[in-house]
Amino acid sequence: MSIPYAGLALQIVFVLFITVFDSWRASIINHYSVYPPALFELSLGILSTLLGLYGFIKKDKITLSLLVTVFGVLICLFFVFIYLLPEAGIPPAIPWLYSEN
Repeated sequence: MSIPYAGLALQIVFVLFITVFDSWRASIINHYSVYPPALFELSLGILSTLLGLYGFIKKDKITLSLLVTVFGVLICLFFVFIYLLPEAGIPPAIPWLYSEN
């Protein structure tokens, strides 16, 4: 398996984790805390970004490597907007993600 495909596989795991396995993710959050799923999602984002950059540097499927890198960065931004900003008391700039109550 080439490097960009490994990064793409990690991103597919991320998408499945927040969609199909969301009930499992919610039960982990309820039993433990929000940090285990958050760190798992952040590690998927960082690893896929690094794999995309590595594939881009090695010139292995450049278009796919670039897409994997961009979506890896978006996963890391997802972590910041969903987990870190609400923890700091600063709501995200997207109003449908939070309530004004």
